[in-house]
Amino acid sequence: MTALSDESPAHPIRLTGQDSALEPVDGPAPAGAPQGRAARARARLRHFAGRHALFTVLLLAGLALRALTLYAYRPAFEFYGDSYAYIRLSTLQRPDPMRPAGYPAFLRLISEAGGDLWVVTLVQHVLAVLLAVALYALLVHRRVAPPLAALAAAPLLLDAYQVVIEHFVMAETLFATLLVAAVVALMWSPRPPVWAVALAGLLFGASGLVRTIGVAIGVLALGYILLRRVGWARLAVFAVALAAPLAAYASWFHSAHGRYALTGGDAAWMYGRVAPIAECDRLDLSPRQLSLCSPHPVSERPDPSYYVWDRNSPSNNLDVADVEERDRLLNDFTRQVITRQTGDYLRMVGSEVAHYFEPGRRVGPRDWPDATWRFPVGDEPAYLHNNEPLLGFDGDRPERVIVEPYAGYLRDYQKYGYTPGPVLAAAAGLGLLACLMAGRGRVPLGVRGQRARERWRALVGERRRLSADCLFLVAAGMAILVVPAATVCFDYRYMLPVLFLFPPAA
Repeated sequence: MTALSDESPAHPIRLTGQDSALEPVDGPAPAGAPQGRAARARARLRHFAGRHALFTVLLLAGLALRALTLYAYRPAFEFYGDSYAYIRLSTLQRPDPMRPAGYPAFLRLISEAGGDLWVVTLVQHVLAVLLAVALYALLVHRRVAPPLAALAAAPLLLDAYQVVIEHFVMAETLFATLLVAAVVALMWSPRPPVWAVALAGLLFGASGLVRTIGVAIGVLALGYILLRRVGWARLAVFAVALAAPLAAYASWFHSAHGRYALTGGDAAWMYGRVAPIAECDRLDLSPRQLSLCSPHPVSERPDPSYYVWDRNSPSNNLDVADVEERDRLLNDFTRQVITRQTGDYLRMVGSEVAHYFEPGRRVGPRDWPDATWRFPVGDEPAYLHNNEPLLGFDGDRPERVIVEPYAGYLRDYQKYGYTPGPVLAAAAGLGLLACLMAGRGRVPLGVRGQRARERWRALVGERRRLSADCLFLVAAGMAILVVPAATVCFDYRYMLPVLFLFPPAA
């Protein structure tokens, strides 16, 4: 037999005749092999494009919306009070008593890299698009049909309110990035590796340093890992990774303010939450606490933010010696309102949570104005409510540019281009229903044979995994709605994170 060298043809061969001559089996000639590979590559590309066509269209539309926003509104929407505070805090000299330092640290990174406010918005728009891609990839990986996976990512790509919040110098986009990355790390594998669990814990912990609601979601994730039954070692790794950034920040906060915490404004926020409904004749108040009672009738009282920020608010005119005494009086006032007017408090919280699921964008007299989160018509005032000038990274007020008619196109789009409340309610309901149905499963008694029983166990395990996934996504979304309603106020800004929680659950 003739020896085969390295240059022998790669296609199949067979031996024929007495001299063992080599003949190729029927197939393409060597010269045609590259064309065959190219044809297969084109076929795979066509299959990929067809399979993901809907998501590609939605992705391009989302990119177009963000490109138009970057062009029509420059450099950023930073006329909101928190925006100036975040820019001011980006020096990271000490922890702020009202806002954690996660987002200011993000701004500091951009400013030290030479970026300006327009770079902040560009990065945030890019992050939001990557979030949609990550969610879509996760759902397709979990065997969700690509068209359904694309619909789940559509709110994040196309909701005009989401695009607006990305254009603000605000913490929401960074918070969403950390949260979605943590969810993907936990939900990608049937049994996530230890490094993925540790990464998810760190990401949830970091999200709590951007918005403190991330701490509550991290605690929910602990329960999710328990339901997944991935082992005590992974649960311990997650708990340590979750606590590490929070403990480090709390130590820094203690060095500046004398107590271990992430923020120090809880007493003021909770007072502002209950002051609109407080009936002081039903409370047992000290003489100094009587000054916290609003002079307005209950039906005519202003929104909660007035009681927190306005210089005429009773809480800002309380005659106390120090902050600790002020917080003690505010906390006791809040506790009495909640315990003695429990029905009023629960009705207020429940009505505001239900408000998020209503059609349209109705705004009540005590709600945060919806106009704050719309594409603006003109330039905003140059000063905040406390007469602080609005400044950029360089200490100067940035020149704002609004390019018409493109800005008008965005304003017109926002009238209809948002996710309706009933759609989010239906998504949450479907996710909860899926959780209940997927969790019902056990190996039938009539199954015989080791392999058959192993297949059934794998199926039951997958159903339990799906149930835990849906329960966590819905619970995290509800926490994001309930906690602000119970502690701050109603604000459509707070509902935006559910755009990447409820639809994937559904």
